[in-house]
Amino acid sequence: MLHLELQPSGCSAHFANSLFSDEDVASILTVTVDWVRCHANDIPGLQRLGSYYRFVAAPLIDWLGGLEPLLNADQISPRLKVPVSWVYANADQIPGFLRLGRYIRFRPAVFNKFITGSEACQ
Repeated sequence: MLHLELQPSGCSAHFANSLFSDEDVASILTVTVDWVRCHANDIPGLQRLGSYYRFVAAPLIDWLGGLEPLLNADQISPRLKVPVSWVYANADQIPGFLRLGRYIRFRPAVFNKFITGSEACQ
């Protein structure tokens, strides 16, 4: 599996022409590899190479806003100081929200701007 270090915004340009495996994408989306394979056509940048699933990095970066692993409800709730059930019930009101089938995830860069108050100043 490709090791993706968390880097400051803009550093993901280094990966723009890279191909990621289904395992790499599962790690970024924080879902299972089986989920990625079942929903591959809905994920930007899909390139089928026979039975292999590969994803071009640039469309993934555009879609996700970077290559940091997405946050889940369990990670969001303590930062908002609300129960996990509240995060699920109100996910569409939280900046950075992304629905992946039955999963809810959050784009870290967008959520972090919101939580630090940067989004309120714009």
